[in-house]
Amino acid sequence: MSYRALFFLALATLAGCAAAPQPTSLLTGELRRTPAEWEPQDAVWLQWPQSYEGDAVEQVFVSIVSVLAEYETVQLLAADQATQDQGEAALAGIAGDIRWHIIPNDASWMRDNGPRYVELDGALVLQNWEFNAYQLGLSPAEYTADNDSPDAVAALLDLPLEHVGLVHERGDLEVNGSDTALVNWSVVSHRNPGVTRADATAEFTAALGVERVIYIEGFDPSDITRGHTDGLARFVSDDTVVVADHGALSDRVAAQIAEHAPDLRVERLELYPEDPVINWLIGDGFLLTGSTTDPVADAEIADELRGWFPSRDIHFVDVSAIWANGGGVHCVTNDQPSAP
Repeated sequence: MSYRALFFLALATLAGCAAAPQPTSLLTGELRRTPAEWEPQDAVWLQWPQSYEGDAVEQVFVSIVSVLAEYETVQLLAADQATQDQGEAALAGIAGDIRWHIIPNDASWMRDNGPRYVELDGALVLQNWEFNAYQLGLSPAEYTADNDSPDAVAALLDLPLEHVGLVHERGDLEVNGSDTALVNWSVVSHRNPGVTRADATAEFTAALGVERVIYIEGFDPSDITRGHTDGLARFVSDDTVVVADHGALSDRVAAQIAEHAPDLRVERLELYPEDPVINWLIGDGFLLTGSTTDPVADAEIADELRGWFPSRDIHFVDVSAIWANGGGVHCVTNDQPSAP
């Protein structure tokens, strides 16, 4: 069992009261759009790791925040005052606009349980999609804080709030900023037993404002997420998707995208299966990703990444401690787009 699974299985002693799932409730409007990750951002959010997640995980967060703070506001959620105190001590000496908020949460994977943002008639709206800790069979009380935290963020930012009843993690969502979303059906169908593609597509298009959903399918059996797209394929422009080039699964994903969306360019990034690079975060003026731990390989990959992001600084950090737990830089960050 992956450490990521063990994180959630350890939550029984931390759990609070369960909340009932929310039905889909969208605001009315004329024009709805989901910004792409490369568009301007107001902040990047993280949920600071709690003591049970370990010192090595915390050190990865220190490395990530040290880069983020050079470029953007960093918003940090702490589950309690003790977690905030520990995080503030760990970040002592790092300059930048770093803001803390005590908001209950269960684990540090804020990409998955955290907010999504859409534009509706020229205003920013925050969305809370249902989260159930990767359908591990836990009781709702064991992930309630993670499921509810987007509501608290919406209140903090004073943003309109929507709820989407489909269970889905943001790590399994890629959008091109205009008309297309890319998700893994292996994830969607697992989190929502009995859901049809037609039903899921209706939820995605209505909530995100996209015209089409491209479904890839397949996952590494050791991956409890069952194949989040942010570990397989990433939009780098409105018409180009980059797919990792490291084996049969990535080959199938590239072929599926080419088959279902022949208008998109599919480009490949040569990596080893254990490399965390494609799980990158794009921000204002930078791209931050996990190091291969080989400086020569990192330099070669940086040259390739500059081909897609010529105006951004490329940064690598050692994410070994969280990669062993099932995720990389993108998995623990949650970008907030600027209001239009």
